[in-house]
Amino acid sequence: MSPVVQRAAESAGSLTEPRRAAARRVAAFMALALASGGCAAQGAPARGGAEPSASALAPARAARGGAEPSASAAAEPLVRHAESLSRRYRAIGVQLFVLDQVAEAGAAGARDAARRAALQTEAARVQRDAAAAYAALVDAPALRAAEQRPPALLALARALQDAGDARGAEARLRQLTLEHPASREAPEAYLALADLAFAAGRLDEAVSACDCALRGATGTALRKRALYVKSWSLRGIGGRGATEQAMRALRAIVQLDPAPTGSPEATIDEAAERELVELYAAHGDLAQARAFFAGAGERAGPRLLEEVEARAARRGRPEPLDRPAL
Repeated sequence: MSPVVQRAAESAGSLTEPRRAAARRVAAFMALALASGGCAAQGAPARGGAEPSASALAPARAARGGAEPSASAAAEPLVRHAESLSRRYRAIGVQLFVLDQVAEAGAAGARDAARRAALQTEAARVQRDAAAAYAALVDAPALRAAEQRPPALLALARALQDAGDARGAEARLRQLTLEHPASREAPEAYLALADLAFAAGRLDEAVSACDCALRGATGTALRKRALYVKSWSLRGIGGRGATEQAMRALRAIVQLDPAPTGSPEATIDEAAERELVELYAAHGDLAQARAFFAGAGERAGPRLLEEVEARAARRGRPEPLDRPAL
């Protein structure tokens, strides 16, 4: 598990830390989760390098609302160029990560430091080139009907966010949701908007964006991420009503099938169960606990109910008397 994800999950149960610090942690967590699905969302070929056949692309074109074949054909060279740059950027990121691990272990030398500086310079250049390539595609009037435009807009927004241009990323994400509301990428765009709003402290806006993502989401992984950001946003808003909604959002995560071990969503599964118990023990109605956790499903509901009842029993016991020192 990534140290970033682990720290985010461990800190997620704390409701007393400052909102800004929590926002940074969850924003980092969600950025990593979004990055894990980046290749698929950008339309990269499946592992093995096989290119999709024309017959395989036909249903995708139909699902995108009948994209213009000529526009899609014209966009293809631009897509390949932009994606090659994105792959290069990710490869550089892996090399930088390895060098960081070497530095943390205290084994880095002068040559490693020089290599790291050169890679950082190259990464910045490749990132700018990739963003420019995606922008050339999405801003071309003749390519507005291309089927590659929605994933290119999402990829452009991610490139801008990686470069630190949150305002530019947000503008492109909103453009995607407005111009391609029925696309497969729209729910991911709404979730990215929720992440940006949460990090900026615009919590009501983050909740609304999460709801938009959930309305269009078909995959379990995206639903879990949206529900998790929604729960944190609601807890930041505070008040009994928002806290109850946060608990229902966490319960909805628990209801879903468990994620594969080691995935970002598996960390969400663990955090959601722990946080649900902590929230309900602190703010829930114990008289209604059995009914509430029945809604969490047979897999986890009874176990979480038992944990809540055990916490309540411990709180009800008298504190042990201090023994006098002999």
